[in-house]
Amino acid sequence: MRKLFNYIWAIAWGSIMLLLMGLPSNDIPSVGFFEGFDKLVHCGFFFVFTALLLFGSIAQSLHRSTKTKAIIITFLIASIFAFGTEAIQYFFSEGRQADWWDIFADYVGIGMALFSYILFYRRSTF
Repeated sequence: MRKLFNYIWAIAWGSIMLLLMGLPSNDIPSVGFFEGFDKLVHCGFFFVFTALLLFGSIAQSLHRSTKTKAIIITFLIASIFAFGTEAIQYFFSEGRQADWWDIFADYVGIGMALFSYILFYRRSTF
Protein backbone atom coordinates (compact mmCIF):
# COMPACT_ATOMS: atom_id res chain seq x y z
CA MET A 1 0.00 0.00 0.00
CA ARG A 2 2.92 2.32 0.70
CA LYS A 3 4.12 1.95 -2.89
CA LEU A 4 0.75 3.09 -4.20
CA PHE A 5 0.76 6.06 -1.83
CA ASN A 6 3.91 7.43 -3.49
CA TYR A 7 2.05 7.64 -6.79
CA ILE A 8 -1.22 9.07 -5.42
CA TRP A 9 -0.75 12.46 -7.11
CA ALA A 10 -0.03 10.83 -10.48
CA ILE A 11 -3.09 8.61 -10.08
CA ALA A 12 -5.27 11.58 -9.17
CA TRP A 13 -3.97 13.65 -12.10
CA GLY A 14 -4.39 10.70 -14.47
CA SER A 15 -7.99 10.28 -13.31
CA ILE A 16 -8.71 13.95 -13.98
CA MET A 17 -7.12 13.60 -17.43
CA LEU A 18 -9.23 10.54 -18.24
CA LEU A 19 -12.37 12.36 -17.16
CA LEU A 20 -11.64 15.48 -19.21
CA MET A 21 -10.42 13.64 -22.30
CA GLY A 22 -13.35 11.23 -22.20
CA LEU A 23 -16.08 13.85 -22.01
CA PRO A 24 -18.13 14.41 -25.14
CA SER A 25 -17.05 17.56 -26.95
CA ASN A 26 -20.39 19.30 -26.44
CA ASP A 27 -19.87 19.06 -22.64
CA ILE A 28 -16.57 20.93 -22.82
CA PRO A 29 -16.71 24.72 -23.04
CA SER A 30 -14.97 26.23 -26.03
CA VAL A 31 -11.88 27.96 -24.69
CA GLY A 32 -9.68 27.90 -27.76
CA PHE A 33 -7.73 31.14 -27.39
CA PHE A 34 -5.81 30.35 -30.57
CA GLU A 35 -5.56 27.57 -33.12
CA GLY A 36 -3.68 24.68 -31.62
CA PHE A 37 -4.67 25.48 -28.03
CA ASP A 38 -5.83 21.86 -27.69
CA LYS A 39 -2.30 20.64 -28.46
CA LEU A 40 -0.85 22.94 -25.80
CA VAL A 41 -3.31 21.50 -23.28
CA HIS A 42 -2.28 17.94 -24.22
CA CYS A 43 1.38 18.87 -23.82
CA GLY A 44 0.76 20.46 -20.42
CA PHE A 45 -1.37 17.58 -19.15
CA PHE A 46 1.29 15.03 -20.03
CA PHE A 47 4.14 17.16 -18.71
CA VAL A 48 2.47 17.30 -15.29
CA PHE A 49 1.49 13.61 -15.42
CA THR A 50 5.04 12.53 -16.26
CA ALA A 51 6.53 14.83 -13.62
CA LEU A 52 4.20 13.34 -11.00
CA LEU A 53 5.16 9.81 -12.04
CA LEU A 54 8.83 10.75 -11.67
CA PHE A 55 8.09 12.32 -8.27
CA GLY A 56 6.50 9.02 -7.16
CA SER A 57 9.50 7.13 -8.47
CA ILE A 58 11.86 9.34 -6.48
CA ALA A 59 9.78 8.95 -3.32
CA GLN A 60 9.64 5.18 -3.70
CA SER A 61 13.20 4.46 -4.69
CA LEU A 62 14.96 5.60 -1.51
CA HIS A 63 18.26 5.57 -3.37
CA ARG A 64 17.82 2.02 -4.69
CA SER A 65 16.70 2.70 -8.24
CA THR A 66 18.76 4.19 -11.01
CA LYS A 67 17.87 7.26 -12.98
CA THR A 68 17.76 5.24 -16.20
CA LYS A 69 15.29 2.71 -14.80
CA ALA A 70 12.98 5.49 -13.58
CA ILE A 71 13.10 7.17 -17.01
CA ILE A 72 12.33 3.97 -18.93
CA ILE A 73 9.45 2.89 -16.69
CA THR A 74 7.96 6.38 -16.62
CA PHE A 75 8.26 6.69 -20.40
CA LEU A 76 6.48 3.37 -20.91
CA ILE A 77 3.64 4.19 -18.51
CA ALA A 78 3.13 7.67 -19.98
CA SER A 79 3.22 6.25 -23.54
CA ILE A 80 0.59 3.65 -22.76
CA PHE A 81 -1.51 6.35 -21.14
CA ALA A 82 -1.13 8.65 -24.17
CA PHE A 83 -2.34 5.99 -26.58
CA GLY A 84 -5.03 4.93 -24.08
CA THR A 85 -6.53 8.40 -23.86
CA GLU A 86 -6.69 8.64 -27.65
CA ALA A 87 -8.29 5.18 -27.82
CA ILE A 88 -10.92 6.34 -25.32
CA GLN A 89 -11.64 9.37 -27.49
CA TYR A 90 -11.82 7.23 -30.62
CA PHE A 91 -13.96 4.36 -29.32
CA PHE A 92 -15.95 5.65 -26.37
CA SER A 93 -16.42 9.41 -26.62
CA GLU A 94 -19.09 10.91 -28.81
CA GLY A 95 -18.17 14.03 -30.72
CA ARG A 96 -14.45 13.57 -30.05
CA GLN A 97 -11.92 12.09 -32.39
CA ALA A 98 -8.49 10.59 -31.97
CA ASP A 99 -5.69 12.59 -33.54
CA TRP A 100 -2.07 11.68 -34.20
CA TRP A 101 -1.09 15.28 -33.50
CA ASP A 102 -2.56 14.92 -30.00
CA ILE A 103 -0.27 11.95 -29.42
CA PHE A 104 2.64 14.01 -30.75
CA ALA A 105 1.76 16.80 -28.30
CA ASP A 106 1.53 14.21 -25.51
CA TYR A 107 5.03 13.01 -26.35
CA VAL A 108 6.35 16.57 -26.36
CA GLY A 109 5.06 16.97 -22.80
CA ILE A 110 6.49 13.60 -21.79
CA GLY A 111 9.85 14.49 -23.33
CA MET A 112 9.95 17.87 -21.62
CA ALA A 113 9.36 16.29 -18.20
CA LEU A 114 11.94 13.54 -18.78
CA PHE A 115 14.49 16.06 -20.02
CA SER A 116 13.89 18.24 -16.95
CA TYR A 117 14.38 15.19 -14.73
CA ILE A 118 17.66 14.33 -16.44
CA LEU A 119 18.91 17.90 -16.08
CA PHE A 120 17.83 18.73 -12.56
CA TYR A 121 17.65 15.54 -10.53
CA ARG A 122 21.13 14.54 -9.42
CA ARG A 123 20.67 11.65 -7.01
CA SER A 124 22.76 9.17 -8.95
CA THR A 125 24.65 8.86 -12.17
CA PHE A 126 23.75 6.79 -15.18
